[in-house]
Order: sequence, then C-alpha cells, then structure tokens
Amino acid sequence: MTKAAPVFVAPAGIGRGVFAARTFRRGDTVLTIEGRVVNYERLWEREGSRYAANCIRFGPETYLDPGDGPAAFLNHSCAPNAAIGKTANRLQLIAARRIAAGEELVFDYSTTIGDDDVWRMRCRCGQPSCRRLIRNFGSLPPALRQHYLANGFVPPFIVRTLADPSFVMSRHAGLSSSLIRPR
Repeated sequence: MTKAAPVFVAPAGIGRGVFAARTFRRGDTVLTIEGRVVNYERLWEREGSRYAANCIRFGPETYLDPGDGPAAFLNHSCAPNAAIGKTANRLQLIAARRIAAGEELVFDYSTTIGDDDVWRMRCRCGQPSCRRLIRNFGSLPPALRQHYLANGFVPPFIVRTLADPSFVMSRHAGLSSSLIRPR
C-alpha cells in the first residue's frame, strides 16, 4: 500500500499552484522539498528563465532546483500559510498556521531572499496586505520581519545576510538559537 501524497499541483489564481491534500496543523512539515543543489552562478547563467525563477535559496551560495517536483509550483503570498525551513541539510515547507485540505500552499518569497540578493518580483497575490513588490528579507517592514523571525519562518542563512546584524541580536536576543546558529 502506498502512502497518499500530502500535496497536489492544480490550477491556481496565478498559473498552477500546490494544494494541501489533507489538513495540516501549525508546525507540521507539509513537504520535504526535493531537488538538485546548484551554485548561484548557474542561476545567473539562466537569469530570467523559469528554471531560475523556481529555484529556492538553499545556503549562502547555493540554490535548490526543484525540477518538475511540486515545489516548482509553490506560489508567493504576502499573507502566507506556510514557510520554508531547513533542518538536517534539507528544505521543508512548514505549516505556519492550520491549513485545510484543498487550500493552496503559499509562502512569502522574501523569507528566502537574502539581503545579498537583488532578485525582485511584482506581486499579484491579491491579499489586502500585498506589498506589490517582492524583494529581499531586509526590505520587509520591521514588524513583519520581527514576526517571521520570532516564529522561525526564516532559514538561518537568510538571517545572516541582514545588512544590519544588530537587528537580529538586539531585537531578537530571546529567539531560538536555531535562527542564528552557523550552518
């Protein structure tokens, strides 16, 4: 007997998206993101392509290419229900709140874009909180950055790229050490 997939790809508000095949509680791992790790130089070679747009930051100089797997269809939202986490050298999509079966899984792309990155995207998420332009993590409003950091919704290698490291140390000294631990 094979285990049912936790997610499925289907038409979404913008192209195709990834949807929950069952209900998830806050903190549940929804999906382990599979793929091939590539150096940032490979992305620069393919700048502007679907390939480059679908890769997710994996480390200081690497990205994860999800290929044709479900993660290639994860959409952005300025009001996400999921977040990207990294443990045991693997990326996971984690439920940021309760997610109902059939709900589209979305995360805030800014949480995986370091301050050392120049990637941008016009946002069409349609949320009341839409920022209209998606940029690096440091560009987020301070209260939103604080919310994401306090809830562990930002991989440690992204936190380390902040242009102002005192933001993490002074305002988030009580955070879990997993947010600021070296890779």
